[in-house]
Amino acid sequence: MHSAPRIAPLCDSSALLDAWSIGSALVGIYDERDNLRHANDAFLRAFNLTIGDVASFDSIIHACFRDKIGVRIDSDDPESFIADAQVRRRPSPSVARQRSFPIDFVDGTWFWCTETLLPSGWIVLTGADITSLKQAERELAAARDSALMLSRVDELTGVPNRRFALSKLASVLNSLDSAEADFSVALLDLDHFKSINDTFGHETGDLVLRHFAKHCVSSVRSLDLVGRLGGEEFVILLPGLNSEQAKAVLDRILATVPPVPVKDCQPATISVAFSAGVTQAACNERPEEVLARADKALYAAKHAGRNRVEIDVDVRERHESGNSCVV
Repeated sequence: MHSAPRIAPLCDSSALLDAWSIGSALVGIYDERDNLRHANDAFLRAFNLTIGDVASFDSIIHACFRDKIGVRIDSDDPESFIADAQVRRRPSPSVARQRSFPIDFVDGTWFWCTETLLPSGWIVLTGADITSLKQAERELAAARDSALMLSRVDELTGVPNRRFALSKLASVLNSLDSAEADFSVALLDLDHFKSINDTFGHETGDLVLRHFAKHCVSSVRSLDLVGRLGGEEFVILLPGLNSEQAKAVLDRILATVPPVPVKDCQPATISVAFSAGVTQAACNERPEEVLARADKALYAAKHAGRNRVEIDVDVRERHESGNSCVV
């Protein structure tokens, strides 16, 4: 009966050298003067080297920078890149230690490298290919970003959805720190939208909503926010504008809404109009209070015949009464 083999030191194993000599893993060994003394085939291929070449850490980095090969050099100055790397490779005072880090190559591959500084001053660098892991990481990040965007954006129109728009309203209200700070909110409702759906179909109705949202976004400033609350109702947040200025913006939007072209229908275009209510917010107000006043003004616009913009009638009285902001 044969006895089981005993564990032996790594230095006695030829299998270890055989393992490092094949495959995609990188192996490079530098002496105390940073001359490359040993390297496997994967390392040589990565840096366009062959057995018998004379190379050092510095010359390899310069070649990467000059020929756009090997490691990606995110610097306009290879000398500063080398100096920065050497601080980590050979700390002062020198002490035997090991560190690990990711590096990416110009061909899109990624390696997780382990660098071991020996007491002799020699450095052993090994690198495992993690390109597939990086790709999975990018896909997960893209999926996360997409999910985050969908949680904030109305899928049909591409503008902020109800949740995000109301969250932004609350945030702006909380940031108002002066009774003189102007901030207006408008609620918009498309006129006779049900008739559009009933006459032309819901697909055309969706087209009208997208068309209208795009027009609103193009008609306001980048710091304003156009959001869809649901159905044919929208909200526009207008920081820095009082109610009269906000009404002027809404009047301009109303006057310039272009007709929506419709294929295979008579008429060939659909005219779009809306009613809107505008109110001016004050600090320390709750979002529901501001929206209630804007909705009251919107109802007044509808009651007055639609296709118009009305200001909350309580705005002037509320501000003239000296409503102060407690901070």
